[in-house]
Amino acid sequence: MIRFLPVLAMMFVLLAPVASRSQPPDASPEQTFESLWRTFDQKYALFEAKAVDWQALYNVYRPRVTPDTSDEELFEIMAAMLSHLNDTHVLLQAESLGREFSAGYIGKYLNTMGLAGAMQFLARRPLPERFFRLPPETIGGGQFLYGWVDEDIGYFHFTSFNDIDGSTAAVDSILEYFAGARAMIVDVRRNSGGDDRVCKEIADRFADRQRLYMVTRDRNGPSHGDFDPPKYWIVNPEQRTFTKPVILLTNRLSVSSAENFALAMRVLPHVTVVGDFTSGCFADMAWNDLPNGWRFSLSKNWFTDYAGRCWEGIGVPPDIMVPGEELQEHVDPAFELALALLQGDGPALQDESSSADEARKLAGVKCIR
Repeated sequence: MIRFLPVLAMMFVLLAPVASRSQPPDASPEQTFESLWRTFDQKYALFEAKAVDWQALYNVYRPRVTPDTSDEELFEIMAAMLSHLNDTHVLLQAESLGREFSAGYIGKYLNTMGLAGAMQFLARRPLPERFFRLPPETIGGGQFLYGWVDEDIGYFHFTSFNDIDGSTAAVDSILEYFAGARAMIVDVRRNSGGDDRVCKEIADRFADRQRLYMVTRDRNGPSHGDFDPPKYWIVNPEQRTFTKPVILLTNRLSVSSAENFALAMRVLPHVTVVGDFTSGCFADMAWNDLPNGWRFSLSKNWFTDYAGRCWEGIGVPPDIMVPGEELQEHVDPAFELALALLQGDGPALQDESSSADEARKLAGVKCIR
């Protein structure tokens, strides 16, 4: 699946003033509400995954909208209804009011810090520089940062999944740099997502064999249960792979494709996930216009892990929980635990034979390899 832009970058483009946009058309509050509810009813992919009774929410919120409802009141009513979806990929933007709303976990940063403040907060690198033996290096236009954090333990962090050729070249270069490493820490905290093809290509460079890690289905009809046939996503070892011990760091600021990357990495026996749950938004976004000139996005497909578990609204669980997302100066408990684990005997290999068994069962089936 291709994300058009990482979540926050997309927000920035969406919310930037558009001088050429014409005046919003004249539409009643009822027409605008009905258009929003109906489009979700026909296109949103996750009602069944989240056991949401969309009709019941209509029955609660529709009576609150009248011909005399102001734009501010209408925005609040629609945002309140959408908030029950608990989905960062559900956004409502009213340029005429200078307002925006996100229905998921990341929304709290947008609401409390404003767009500029939220982007600045989320753009900060997660690991304090004191943990590097030498100043870290960057590659890929600054997207990737890497360096040694112990004599034979490498570390790299990246901010998004974009530019498939540039990203794979950068990771190949990083793996070559760490060719003598005994272990590695890969960090996708504060990663805003992007293109799922890129996350698969990077995960392929850590794969020991073919393993099924994700199944996706696109909604294709008016019923909440109408979906296309499933697409199967399989990690497939590349020519250069790293199969020594790896710890993947995640937290609630690992968003969208970063979460699908976590699904891919966690089926590898030599990878241990340390940190907090990811953000909990996996699906691809689709944008729609409202009759009054406002815009909104919705999740158009359903993602599960290889075993059929859907983590939407929940996030990918870590193997070893270290709660928290706020950076504290010179302190990083999740990283420090990861480093201590790798400095010892390291985590034991995990039994991920079922993911390999599922990949074998798909022989002859069209898969994304």
